[in-house]
Amino acid sequence: MQNYRPISLLPLISKILEKVIHDQTQTYLTKNDILYEYQSGFRKNYSTNYCLAYLSDLISKGFETGLYTGMILIDLQKAFDTIDHELLFEKMSYFGFSENVIKWFKCYLSNRKFLVNINNKSSDLESVTCGVPQGSILGPLLFLLYVNDMPQAVNSKLLLYADDSCILYQHKNIKDIEDHLNKDFENLCDWFVDNKLSIHFGEEKTKSILFGNKYRIKKENKLNISYKNIEIKQYSKVCYLGCILDETLSGESMALKVISKINAKLKFLYRKKTFLTTPLKRLLCNALIQPHFDYACLAWQGNLNQRLKKKLQVMQNKCIRYCLNLGPMSHIGLKDFLQIDWLSTKDRFLQCLCSTSFNYFKGSSPSFMAEIFEEAHQSNIGTRFSHLKLIQPKRKTNMGQNTLSFLGPQQWNKLPNDLKRQNTLNTFKHKLKDYFFGVLKSREDMGFL
Repeated sequence: MQNYRPISLLPLISKILEKVIHDQTQTYLTKNDILYEYQSGFRKNYSTNYCLAYLSDLISKGFETGLYTGMILIDLQKAFDTIDHELLFEKMSYFGFSENVIKWFKCYLSNRKFLVNINNKSSDLESVTCGVPQGSILGPLLFLLYVNDMPQAVNSKLLLYADDSCILYQHKNIKDIEDHLNKDFENLCDWFVDNKLSIHFGEEKTKSILFGNKYRIKKENKLNISYKNIEIKQYSKVCYLGCILDETLSGESMALKVISKINAKLKFLYRKKTFLTTPLKRLLCNALIQPHFDYACLAWQGNLNQRLKKKLQVMQNKCIRYCLNLGPMSHIGLKDFLQIDWLSTKDRFLQCLCSTSFNYFKGSSPSFMAEIFEEAHQSNIGTRFSHLKLIQPKRKTNMGQNTLSFLGPQQWNKLPNDLKRQNTLNTFKHKLKDYFFGVLKSREDMGFL
């Protein structure tokens, strides 16, 4: 008789239990509006894309009114691993968690062991006395609770994505920006000490940047930020949540990074083309290349100059030639876009804009998007379709007119109302693509293409 090894169900049961506790905790936090409004990490309907779009819009609107924006990007050392359990439980009690729930979490975090293995030699087992388990579904949620009171330490605007944080202050006078940021940064450092977290002050870690329009930033661009004789180095461009932001928000550095990554991946795919069918080539381009065009596009594509916009389109044309087995000099026209079912980079950007507006109307976007979009009610425009329109703000400068808060309403209000009434985002995006293709066909028929 064949022997079978018994299968332990404990890991599966543990994962199921974690998921149940996570969902119940998340429901409690959402229902009672406990989590910090500008915390975008590990939350439903929140994302890095929304966080970066909001940040870019905030800075660009400052350009419109002649404001500089000072920003400090803060890097924490091993943030998830240094959470103090007793402090965490105290905070959970403050947020209204019952004694029994806290006891369950104490049990969840206790009796965990670790060892160190170097060259196949292991240390003795030791108890884990701090930190939350990474890789688990509950670890990130517990971290959000732990840092949820961080905003109380500052008066400037604080944006969070889990442990990636930045503080911003806007003013026409750089000295005022320095004073506010230095004071808030000192308070924040004190908060980190009190909560047993530590900042990484190393090169390219915690840093500062001053944003301003290209005319004003040339005249005065020095931002003096320090903490206990440690100078926070200022940069002309920084990377936040994977998006490169330069001091004028031109988008150039991010565009060049995207073009470089696409070039490298397309060269790799060309080396494998003999093994791939056309549908598989398209699938790989959608999976490996298209995300580079899309990621945080609302934060950097709007301000690109025509030269860089053209370069992005050239890169997409190369992808189309690869997928359709066309020659390197083949012209890419509407029939090719229709065949591969891709929108141009320009229309894809507009699709992202309109999708963001759609999510706002559906209530599927972060609460802070209400600072960017405002629904036009009947008293504003006096039509029976008023609930499907956004108020178009007045902007004088090119930078102001390239913001999400300006372009979003501008493009959304142009769409037919039956298109806006779709039930799901996926259906809306497909219908919107058909609409854009229909517009292009009409223009081609009229001889404008």
